[in-house]
Amino acid sequence: MLTPMSNPDAVLGGTERNASTLELFFDLVYVFAITQVVSFIHSDPTIVGFAKGAFLLGLLYWAWSIYTWTTNWTGTDGAPIRLFLLAAMGATLFMGLEVPDAFGEGSVWFGIAYFAVRMLAAGFYWVASKPHPDQRAAFATFFPLSFLAALFVMIGGFLSAPWLGVLWVAAASLDVFSVINAGKGTFAIDAKHFAERFGLLVIIALGESIVGIGLAAADVPRDTIHLISLSLMFIVAAALWWSYFDKAAPFVETVFAQKQGQARGRFGRDAYSVLHFPIIVGIVFFAVAAEEVVVHPDEPLSTVMGVAMALGVALVLVSIVASVLRSLPQIFLLRIGVGIGLIIVVWVTSGISAVATAAIVAAILVIELTWEHMHHWHGAATVRSGSQGE
Repeated sequence: MLTPMSNPDAVLGGTERNASTLELFFDLVYVFAITQVVSFIHSDPTIVGFAKGAFLLGLLYWAWSIYTWTTNWTGTDGAPIRLFLLAAMGATLFMGLEVPDAFGEGSVWFGIAYFAVRMLAAGFYWVASKPHPDQRAAFATFFPLSFLAALFVMIGGFLSAPWLGVLWVAAASLDVFSVINAGKGTFAIDAKHFAERFGLLVIIALGESIVGIGLAAADVPRDTIHLISLSLMFIVAAALWWSYFDKAAPFVETVFAQKQGQARGRFGRDAYSVLHFPIIVGIVFFAVAAEEVVVHPDEPLSTVMGVAMALGVALVLVSIVASVLRSLPQIFLLRIGVGIGLIIVVWVTSGISAVATAAIVAAILVIELTWEHMHHWHGAATVRSGSQGE
């Protein structure tokens, strides 16, 4: 029988655990899937290609997020739970295989695999919540719309354009409404584990960017300009890690842990499920552009590619602090200003070489984070202690 890792009241009261090895293993299929999205965008580096890539990333991300909500409560101990997760891994692997042709001939199998992934998660939660009516009631706040969304993706896969796109956009809309409706439920959430899982997804996305940069650099000459471009892209990737993990993520987790009951569920929905999606999109956009910089450092980036890099960096900077903007208004405004400035500067200087664009992005990002660290975060501890009532 599937049973939760502890009583839901204990979870709400502060029971904490770390991510399990099975959850880390589960994440590996999403490493593959994210890599496939990067390849998909590379095959069509236009506004339409980036938009489609972001949409596919959204489908993958939301499927991953549902499993994170589920295992946060149930844990991963016991053969039934582990078999559920392993089955979901297999379905996700097939789904990832079809990402490059998800809008073409691969749409049928992508849709079928996606529906299977989502329904396995639903069945997983439904069975585990049987002894706990409050958790089943919380599940019921979002499942009907979530089911329809997954069904629309599968049905759309059997159709050709424009109906495939119509049904998939409708599916995304239904998921948005299901997320809003989920705010009515009181979910049992282990704040520490929940924050760790989303942080690990950020690491996965950053890891893909590092792998992509490294693989791109493996086939280029070992001359000065290529080494400089590689170094600059690594600096930007490291700065993105710093912008998330150094102060911002621990602060958000602290605010999260102070909340109780329904307020904790809503904060988890907003700060993690919703606002981490643009973070992952931002890292993926950066990864795509970074590979171009490393391979062709002396050629200008296309306007779309350059703006994608700047936009990606801006999304990472802003999204993690957006959920606590009332506690960190100066940092939020600073990051908003820097993000907009990055996009404008890269747009205006679109005719310069890729390595010059990379140098501008790296310089602005490092200066912003240094200023932020020296002048703003010193007061965060004081604000943090008063954050519970937000």
